[in-house]
Amino acid sequence: MRHARSIDLDPGRHAIDPEKGIGHLRLADLGEDQILGARCAACDHDNWVNRWEIARKWGGDMTLNQLRPLLRCTRCDNKGNNGWRLGRIDRDSEWTNVQSLSYRSSV
Repeated sequence: MRHARSIDLDPGRHAIDPEKGIGHLRLADLGEDQILGARCAACDHDNWVNRWEIARKWGGDMTLNQLRPLLRCTRCDNKGNNGWRLGRIDRDSEWTNVQSLSYRSSV
């Protein structure tokens, strides 16, 4: 169902199954309004990453589980057991300006 301004009113459309998680998703499967972040298992540091730059470097067919061993924390340099997080950005956000910063991506 869509609003007159093309706003998606169906909350289940992009729902993530808690049993499957997000590891099976490919970078190409993510919607334009979804943002990708990483979280450190050691120091709990989290940050958004530039998913378009990662897709350009590693390919859009890579799953998040395949890319997970490549994550490195920018705070403590931990490489073990780090994880992904998925978020959504609203249409009126300034995130496009942030995406061009190279330090946002540590993969």
